[in-house]
Amino acid sequence: MGFMGKQSFRDDYDAWLSEIDHKALSAWVSLKSKPTEIPENHLLRPELAAKLSSGKPVTWLMAPAGYGKSVTMSHWYQQQLANGPIVGIWLSLDQKDNVAAFLLNHLLEAAQKVVPGVATDALARWSSTTFEGSVDSEEVLLLLLDELIDLDCPLLLCIDNLHELTDKNAWQVIAYLMNHLPANMRLVMASRFIPVPLGRARLSGKLEFIDQQQLCFSQNEIFNWLQQQHIDDAEKLSFELFERMQGWPAGLSLWLASYTMQQAHHGQVADQSLGQEELADYLLGEVLEQLPAELNEFLIGIAPLGSFCASLCDEVLGIQHSGELIRQLCHQNLFIDSMDERSQWFSLHPLFAELLVSRGRQENQQQAHRKAFHWLKAHSFRIEALKQARLGKLTDDVCEWIEAEADRILADLDLATLLAWFEVVGLELIVKSAKLQFIHCWSLLVTYQYERAQAYIEMLSRTELIDQDYPGQLMALKGCLKRGQGDYDGARQLCELALEQLPADRFSIRTFVCSTLVNIELVCSNPEGARVWNRLELNIARQHGSLGIEANALYNYARIEQHRGNIERCGQILEEGVKICSLLQNQSRLFPRARIHMYGAFIRWLKGDADQAEQQALQGVHEAIQCHDPTVLYGYSLLALIHCGRNNFPAALAALAQAERLMQRWQVASSVYSAWLAVVKANIWMAQNKIQRAAIALQHAEQTAAGQQLRSELFPMLEDFYHASQARLFMMEGDAGKARITLSKLLSGSRQGVMQLFGALVNAAYSLAGEHDEAVQSLLGNALAYAEREGIRLVYDDIAAPLVDLLPTDFLSKEPQPANTSDPMPVTDQEASAELALQIGLSNREFEVLQLIADGNSNQDIADKLFISLHTVKTHARKINSKLGAKSRTQAIVKAREYEIL
Repeated sequence: MGFMGKQSFRDDYDAWLSEIDHKALSAWVSLKSKPTEIPENHLLRPELAAKLSSGKPVTWLMAPAGYGKSVTMSHWYQQQLANGPIVGIWLSLDQKDNVAAFLLNHLLEAAQKVVPGVATDALARWSSTTFEGSVDSEEVLLLLLDELIDLDCPLLLCIDNLHELTDKNAWQVIAYLMNHLPANMRLVMASRFIPVPLGRARLSGKLEFIDQQQLCFSQNEIFNWLQQQHIDDAEKLSFELFERMQGWPAGLSLWLASYTMQQAHHGQVADQSLGQEELADYLLGEVLEQLPAELNEFLIGIAPLGSFCASLCDEVLGIQHSGELIRQLCHQNLFIDSMDERSQWFSLHPLFAELLVSRGRQENQQQAHRKAFHWLKAHSFRIEALKQARLGKLTDDVCEWIEAEADRILADLDLATLLAWFEVVGLELIVKSAKLQFIHCWSLLVTYQYERAQAYIEMLSRTELIDQDYPGQLMALKGCLKRGQGDYDGARQLCELALEQLPADRFSIRTFVCSTLVNIELVCSNPEGARVWNRLELNIARQHGSLGIEANALYNYARIEQHRGNIERCGQILEEGVKICSLLQNQSRLFPRARIHMYGAFIRWLKGDADQAEQQALQGVHEAIQCHDPTVLYGYSLLALIHCGRNNFPAALAALAQAERLMQRWQVASSVYSAWLAVVKANIWMAQNKIQRAAIALQHAEQTAAGQQLRSELFPMLEDFYHASQARLFMMEGDAGKARITLSKLLSGSRQGVMQLFGALVNAAYSLAGEHDEAVQSLLGNALAYAEREGIRLVYDDIAAPLVDLLPTDFLSKEPQPANTSDPMPVTDQEASAELALQIGLSNREFEVLQLIADGNSNQDIADKLFISLHTVKTHARKINSKLGAKSRTQAIVKAREYEIL
């Protein structure tokens, strides 16, 4: 029987390999060996190409359908073949390759086609073992690899559609290649998901992945792509398309096809919502129709939720196996993302969710929102519950819950969801509840919508017994409004009185007031006063266990330190804030984290790391938009300056245009952003040597201030930035006298920071160009020392480095001259001691603790003064003893004095 089976197989195989079948096989292999065609609208992505070129021996592109895996790999593959002596083999897989014998045969034929004779022995072995009834994959591959090793040039094997290999034996062909790859060979693969468990392959140092996050388009790439297609209003569309598509390449291509067709037939203006039908058709054909009915039904049922976990899905759908269904979806990588901030929670791509919702029944979706609201409310997921209330248009039954949870809901800082729910509720219901009016008013004030907030404040002011029923709250609102109107003295007085009257349990409002006072003091150039209110803000947040408010307070603390000129300390505080954010759940981390990311990007930029600053700023911008935070202006402004530094002026101006449109759409008061954006724009014009346009922009900034000082609570550096920009303009116009007068405004007083550094350097450049004045040399020396100490490279590289040549040759080697009180950047004994502490390994916080120990404070005293836990103080004390080689507090003080730290 065995012989008859083999004979039957041989007869069948001989028939299959008739002359016509040989031609069919050759044609089939030719088709499978042809790289994916590059579309005409393809955007070159040098960063991805560089990552592929410098990748590990085995690189795997893995993402859902439409993320450009095949096109990216094909374009890079063809570039490699064009750029040098290299042997390239391309193989696109399909369902037929899910049998080891066929996969091997196709691979060998593809190799033989590229290098005639290289697979002759392997094909012979494949043929003989196939006739025997079972192909010997290892022997066949060994023969092929042995021939490939002998080639005296690099080898490149690209395999597309790897997800087709679900058969264990077929997968072993790929596994063998991965494990026995010759030194002269690269293996690059692409798939929608991992078809089989990888096991030990994951531990291999040879393997790396490129995922959908790296394959999707950034907003800047979309902007460049639209410009490449000569599409009008590229900056506006790039923002809208990025928000809708989340960088999904297939969605962008389908949009472009619809735009091109619309333009050809109707000549209408482009719209980001084009291509709805095409997108739906693509997702239906490539994704939904490939799924089992149960998974399809499950996806339609959970799509209205936005984000979900297994227990929530079970509750909404009335089933008990959602966890298993979610695991299947994750395995197939079906536009489902794990939410980093919360274990076992997931979300769907917005476009995919949009399609699924359109296929569901409206009554089922309303029921899903209602069930989700009650489940989320019961499990203390306030933000998510509020979202479901908004989506389900739930009003009356939500108001009582919101009133009871008011402080916690405000503390979650998800203002976008709160504002959206109030839009659903409508004015008629809001005015019936003073509590709702207070909550809505705070959400408006924190997002700088002063006109709308003023209307509610006036309404509350007419309410009887409002101060008796809600002590301090109306006064706090009025104080914050006065701040927005530029009356800082009146705002300070009202906010301080409000803090005296507000009950302790109104902790979120108390921290909002503290944050307002921080902004007032920063605008008034009083960072020490701001630090007092920031300490109280941190203390309240920690007393009530509000991590979101604590993280936001750390963001304020970092801003204070930056204004004090302590750039290194600012970076350390931001790192603490990132750690706090990692403990927050889901959406509640977005508000503080977005701010911390954008401010951290600014610090990176100062230190000369523009590439990392750009990535961090983009992340911050994306998160700030999600939580409706106007500090997104930080991110957009920084991106504009980064683009400007690269001479990409259209992108720089586009970033500012996007920011301005967003502020208008959010109804943010123009006094918050108009002058700042004008000054940033002036610097972009100056970088292009367009002096007249720069002058107009600066004039607009000054006019916006309406005769008052240039002040902005969001940008306390505005006045200094304006003077620095004005001095730059005077320099370009050749008016040294006006430039020096303007710079003197930066150098007045005892403030220190980046703007003062700029002023000192430019002032020194003017003076030293004419003569070697000792006072100016001292100013320059201290400025350079400050820049070096704080790691500021941006201004140093552009301005300071050339100035070193203007100093006497032995100047920088001399002992630093004593700083006088008028020096904008004096180096104090305290700073010198701190620097010595850093040199021996003590952190800034450990140095603070050491100083308090030396002053005779107990551990509890130190904890109270630094607003940290007793356990943290003890940890710092142990580390101090270890680093100083001491065994007790007393020995630590003695050692510190020996090192001249104290």
